Amino acid sequence: MGGEEISSPATATCVHESSSVDPQFLVCLHLFYKVLHAAIKLVPSSVIVVLMQVYSRVFLVLGILVATDSATVSPGLPLCILAWSITEIIRYAYYAFNLLNVVPQLLLFLRYSTFLVLYPLGITGELLCMYHSLDEIHEKQLYTISMPNKWNFIFNYYYILIFYMFLYIPLFPYLFGHMLKQRRKMLGDDTKKSK
Repeated sequence: MGGEEISSPATATCVHESSSVDPQFLVCLHLFYKVLHAAIKLVPSSVIVVLMQVYSRVFLVLGILVATDSATVSPGLPLCILAWSITEIIRYAYYAFNLLNVVPQLLLFLRYSTFLVLYPLGITGELLCMYHSLDEIHEKQLYTISMPNKWNFIFNYYYILIFYMFLYIPLFPYLFGHMLKQRRKMLGDDTKKSK
């Protein structure tokens, strides 16, 4: 690859050629609203925490899964789908019942306990998808800007992805710790009673 070309798959656009809205775009829009809802205090969530969680999902979907074939056959994809699906079903059921002020104890427990298993499972899935995409990204030089070019700028998506994967080391404990604090806050009395 030479010159000023930026290699990227045609499927990574947000609108199909037929001008219908792309499903990935709708998912990203939904995730944007999660951040907005936290920002305007519609939901009791930290904007920073929600932003980090949303960014990792959008990045994985658009930057890895849509961009490469190898990530879609990774053993990590079923882990992500399982963890994300169960998490969202519980989260939105909790929000719905909370709006009615009738949250069942079991749902409250699930909302603040399933992350103990699902969070590490989802992150493992995300990292596996990224890892399985690395060779393809390197070979195809996806999203890479090579020198020389009129901006005298280089961008290597392969190395950025490796750096991004290493960011999970400090960020996972921070996010997991936040969820543990939320769990203690919401289930504090229940966990003390059971001891």
